[in-house]
Amino acid sequence: MSRFGPFFLVIASGLSLLAGPAAAQDTLIWSDEFDGTSIDPNNWEHMIGDGTAYGLPAGWGNNELQYYTSRPENSYVADGNLHIIAREEQYAGCDYTSARLRTQNLRDFLYGRMEARIKLPTGQGMWPAFWMLPTDWVYGGWAASGEIDIIEAVNIPTTVYGTIHYGGQWPYNTSSGGSYSDGTDFSDEFHVYALEWEPDVMHWYVDGIWYHTETSADWYSDGAPDNDRAPFDQRFHFLLNIAVGGNWPGPPDETTVFPQVMMIDWVRVYAFGSQSPFYGDPQVIPGRIEAEDFDLGGEGLAYHDCDAGNNGGAYRPASDVDIEACSEGGYNVGWMCANEWLEYTVDVTTARTYVIEARVASQTTGGTFHVEFDGVDRTGDISVPVSGGWQTWVTVSATADLSAGVREMRFANSDNASDEYNISYFDIRLLADLDLDGDVDLADLAALLAAYGTCAVDPAYRPDADFDSSGCVELADLAALLGNYDTTP
Repeated sequence: MSRFGPFFLVIASGLSLLAGPAAAQDTLIWSDEFDGTSIDPNNWEHMIGDGTAYGLPAGWGNNELQYYTSRPENSYVADGNLHIIAREEQYAGCDYTSARLRTQNLRDFLYGRMEARIKLPTGQGMWPAFWMLPTDWVYGGWAASGEIDIIEAVNIPTTVYGTIHYGGQWPYNTSSGGSYSDGTDFSDEFHVYALEWEPDVMHWYVDGIWYHTETSADWYSDGAPDNDRAPFDQRFHFLLNIAVGGNWPGPPDETTVFPQVMMIDWVRVYAFGSQSPFYGDPQVIPGRIEAEDFDLGGEGLAYHDCDAGNNGGAYRPASDVDIEACSEGGYNVGWMCANEWLEYTVDVTTARTYVIEARVASQTTGGTFHVEFDGVDRTGDISVPVSGGWQTWVTVSATADLSAGVREMRFANSDNASDEYNISYFDIRLLADLDLDGDVDLADLAALLAAYGTCAVDPAYRPDADFDSSGCVELADLAALLGNYDTTP
């Protein structure tokens, strides 16, 4: 069910506008304001060429006429805006150039309010778009895994369109959507285009005015015939581009003026509701974080779980995260699926190198995960071994350099649904805190010196003192301890 009730009609100044009720308070979870001097590579990747490098027919599958480049002639950031420029020029065998940027595997999202403030180009043959494609294509090729068009326009942009593509793989695909036109030429100035995307409903808006809705009763995927929410229950990423020509607008003609510019003031993503620490205050690092104590806030904000309901039925039965009783006491999270994640608001008390140890179990497959802080992967992939049972627990670890302050820590499953494991808790300690008292002090130095010079074959060898995992406790480990010495949180 949508968080929105029935729509209502607003009558103002003699105009009839369909609008949705005011949304609940939402939380900004990512944005690019384009306030810098260059395109941020942490957010955007250029796609290059005529489509053939990505497995598409020349013309990007739509008989488009442009060659996409990463040149500043076709895209740059200045004056607080991203500029995408379509030019008429001979380049790489094409008559036009432009730019197409995407956030795939950089900024991927499932559910929320996606919006951008854009000034559109204009002219016969122009086809600008702000849209989304699936990051993982779990239900098959286009359009079985879906496509979401937040805003498209063609030629003289007096009408804008919001559309979804779904069904089977081409040519068995289908689509549905709506359009908005109020007499405005959308190339004259900036307008805000938004999509509100929930598990069973999508709403499209222009400048806050609702104009179209699609529901899970409308869409489907041949790749998951028993899943009413497919294909729009997986993470998607953004694309921004100007296509030139193609099946929909047709080619430019003598009236078309080049260059044409699409200007993007900002792109923002809001999660519905708000996120907050499970205990009210951030969990403290160094310390232990139980996997089941992820933040409050729900699907797409505090966690992403690939199926509905708590399959373990324990501890937090109203959440969609799968939690069960743990043989070592307390609870564990299990039933891992592709790209699931959990977030924890934490307070890193000291800027230092930390050891992140996770208690995990896997009966037959193992798996892989990583840990992010404020959206940055700080550990790299951590392998979960086959432990021989769902409650046969082992410890895996990695180090992470962390800055002090309140941070969003995300446990992110890196594998697909066939790699299954459970996770019980994280112990996060200062790298050199060998006695786990929260300090790096003389006792830790004494413990390292007692093991100094020993290697894995020696009875006195302490692997927890072998900070670089070289197999021996040596000078590098002593240097690492001294670098963290006397750092009382």
